[in-house]
Amino acid sequence: MSDSDSNRVVIFADMLGFAALTEANPIDVRMLQSHNRPLSRDADWLSVIGKDKNPLTEAFSRFHQNLKWAITMAEMRHAVTAITFSDSVFVATNNLYDAAIFAADLAFAMLSGGVPVRMGVGFGSFAALRFRSDVSADGGDHAAQFLGTSVVRAYRAERCGIKGVRVLVHPSVETLLSSQAGASSSKATETRRVSLLEVPDAERKNAAQVRYELNYWNMATTKERDAWHKLQDMWDAAPDHAKVHYEASAQAINRMRMANGEPAVTAPRRRTLPRRRT
Repeated sequence: MSDSDSNRVVIFADMLGFAALTEANPIDVRMLQSHNRPLSRDADWLSVIGKDKNPLTEAFSRFHQNLKWAITMAEMRHAVTAITFSDSVFVATNNLYDAAIFAADLAFAMLSGGVPVRMGVGFGSFAALRFRSDVSADGGDHAAQFLGTSVVRAYRAERCGIKGVRVLVHPSVETLLSSQAGASSSKATETRRVSLLEVPDAERKNAAQVRYELNYWNMATTKERDAWHKLQDMWDAAPDHAKVHYEASAQAINRMRMANGEPAVTAPRRRTLPRRRT
């Protein structure tokens, strides 16, 4: 796809459980603003030693820090349009391979940072028309005018009903899988392996007819261990009604590892993963 094409691959990423966090915790504006200034974060961290951390502040800050990192890495390789709203983001790019690399990097960064995020990937029309912000002393008027079938399809894939920390692929993307449009647009990413897995039969009857998800579990042993530990930590801390997401995440990661030639995870609640094959 060229820059002149109106079609784009869009990723929609959304934090799981954010509404419940917002209802349960006060908004600490000072700390949220401080976390946006990396050089001042250490001082603020020292000021809260011995105090209970605000889960809303921590989750919101980590979401945006990891998102900023992933966008910065992507922009070094190819053009992206990123539009962020609170605990969610739309990211549009010209190329399926580049979109998949971005989604895999973001999924791993969020999981390793203890932020549960689910994503949807869609393909179709896309137009970013206007972005405007007019701020006064006592209010503001902000507008982000963008639209397209890729936006709708990415959103539907993420909201299709499949549980867990997953990267779900809308059927519209399947048209690109065997075409040259799926090749990398950047030499820097040509060595990265991207693969899709079929979702289990029990998840096939979903609202968006999603059949595939991205295999983002492709990392060094130490990073794999740390990400798995974070998943277990979030699973332990989750309320009972949300534990289904972590069960689904663990089962998905097991399928990803097996697709990569690794042994099966027979005990998803264990903190130790099976030893990798050599």
